[in-house]
Amino acid sequence: MNESDRPYHEVSSIFPLMQGADFEALKTDIKQNGLLEPIWIDRDGKIIDGRNRHRACLDTGTPVKFRTYEKDDVLTFVIGLNLHRRHLNETQRAVVASKIANMPQGGRTDITPSANLHKVSQPKAASMLNVSPRTVATVKAVEKEAPELLEKMERGEITAHEASKKVAEKKRTQERKEIADAGQSVPKADKWNVWQADITTWQAPRQYDFIITDPPYPKEYLPLYEVLAQRANEWLKPGGLLIAMCGQSYLNQIYEMMSKHIEYYWTLAYLTPGQSASLWQKNVIPKWKPLLVFANGKYSGKMFGDVYESGENSKELHKWGQSESGMFDVISGICLPGQYILDPFCGAGTTGVAAIKHGCLFDGIDLDQDNVNISKGRINDETA
Repeated sequence: MNESDRPYHEVSSIFPLMQGADFEALKTDIKQNGLLEPIWIDRDGKIIDGRNRHRACLDTGTPVKFRTYEKDDVLTFVIGLNLHRRHLNETQRAVVASKIANMPQGGRTDITPSANLHKVSQPKAASMLNVSPRTVATVKAVEKEAPELLEKMERGEITAHEASKKVAEKKRTQERKEIADAGQSVPKADKWNVWQADITTWQAPRQYDFIITDPPYPKEYLPLYEVLAQRANEWLKPGGLLIAMCGQSYLNQIYEMMSKHIEYYWTLAYLTPGQSASLWQKNVIPKWKPLLVFANGKYSGKMFGDVYESGENSKELHKWGQSESGMFDVISGICLPGQYILDPFCGAGTTGVAAIKHGCLFDGIDLDQDNVNISKGRINDETA
């Protein structure tokens, strides 16, 4: 048999081929020292282990040495060999496990059916590679949605978790685009509107009963809270309330900045059960967010509670998105149907959706035109 024509067994491909400098180093070693470790073949002469060494021998003209594996449990044998000699991370092992799931347990397809009566299940494959079934499932999901990432995981360039996040981001971007494209053609409505605008210069068409908003939390955006407080005096009706969600890292600074321009009224608790965005720099796992309430004069509206609760945040359409259930809890608990709400950081429009659902009127602005279009599409769907 011409060695260049020697067939490879299916199980030989479950571990990745060497690439680049690593393969060149292997060829150099084999050229200088010969083939020190034989290449394993099955009883039919197919290579079950040693593809890299076989390729290196062909490239360097080095004589090939073989050793025959006489048993039927080829798959288990090859896994044992490679786990012993390779240093694979969890994701790389999970890629291997995903490949062997549904293979015949013995790894042979050429013997009596009874010998391969059972195929390797996904949990069994995970166990064989000493990796969590969840990671294997993640690899499978990534392979289905973004097969171009599989090789990167196999080479150890990206973890399964990182690949999964890329897939989620890809889906989010696509969904945002579809909703934004649809939102471009949404006509102006009587009960709501959303504009692309900057809060520092936007001129409101009316005054509002409430401003309910969720400004960005990172430190570089802190000055926006002061701008918001200044503009709220123009935008609110006498007795209207500004309700601004914020994180707790810079809470003292936000209180100080906003109180210079508008009268502090109360702080509400916005519970976020099931969310665990740990603040490692503070060693705190926050389970609630402050809703800071400021009044433009004497508030005489509906009596309301000071604790509200969110379902899961919705990050599909905006990376800082809040849940519809949470915003509806706030709006329905504080506002009356027919009152006008403004959100000057409307993002993907969750506040608007909740406002319309409660029977309120709504205006929103955002700097990003895609966010504006997404908001229009979502709110329009709510009124359809």
